[in-house]
Amino acid sequence: MNKLFLDLGNSRIKWASVYDDEYEYGGAESIENFFGDGNERILEEIGEPDEVYFTSVAGEEVIDNLKTFVQKNWRLIPIQMSAQKDCCGLVSGYTKPSALGDDRWMAMQGALGYYSDPCIVIDAGTALTIDAILDGRHLGGFIVPGLKSLRSALATDTADLQMIDSFEYSEEGDENETLLAKDTNSAILGGTLYMTASFINQVIHDLNEQVGTSFKVVLTGGDSSRLKSLIDCDVNWVPDLVLQGMVNIEECIKN
Repeated sequence: MNKLFLDLGNSRIKWASVYDDEYEYGGAESIENFFGDGNERILEEIGEPDEVYFTSVAGEEVIDNLKTFVQKNWRLIPIQMSAQKDCCGLVSGYTKPSALGDDRWMAMQGALGYYSDPCIVIDAGTALTIDAILDGRHLGGFIVPGLKSLRSALATDTADLQMIDSFEYSEEGDENETLLAKDTNSAILGGTLYMTASFINQVIHDLNEQVGTSFKVVLTGGDSSRLKSLIDCDVNWVPDLVLQGMVNIEECIKN
């Protein structure tokens, strides 16, 4: 049995497979490339799935494209996985559980595969989300702009900073990055990076103080590799956390 799991973000798609109970993370690709004409490499890497599961924060058009894509290539109907009120040992902290982002729910489920609780889950993507888990309950969380969103907003709202649109954006980080910048581009890149890291560190500190415990921290998302070295505590960096959460839920329900 070959099961394919897809995580549809705002700009990228990540995928993983479970073949005969063996999990393998496939990678990530832009939405355009995943659905585009030159996607033979991706299709070859995925192989022939027997079942397809997906979760999405993308719009309906992307979801429709995915359904068409799956039906065309494998003659399967993909199964959508979404946030629940109570599932697999986790209770949602939202007053309206269906309003919680599906990616946040899956990421928390993935984190529970590493730690029981207390646990803080940070997903650094287009939006930066922080969620906390204690005693099997989601305590709630925060949503703020991610790094790229911050930089784009600064460029849009500040007339003299339009050049930021031409930045080559990399999630791998810059080996030559220093604390203080000597040009405008670097000042924006470094400033937004440190501002985001400071926000994360303060939330972690305040939660530890409020609850009177030490939260484990799990970090994921497209910008996570740039942020992980700036977090003041030990961090478990899991790029495919959402996908692992999906697999955990599928296995939990199956069993």
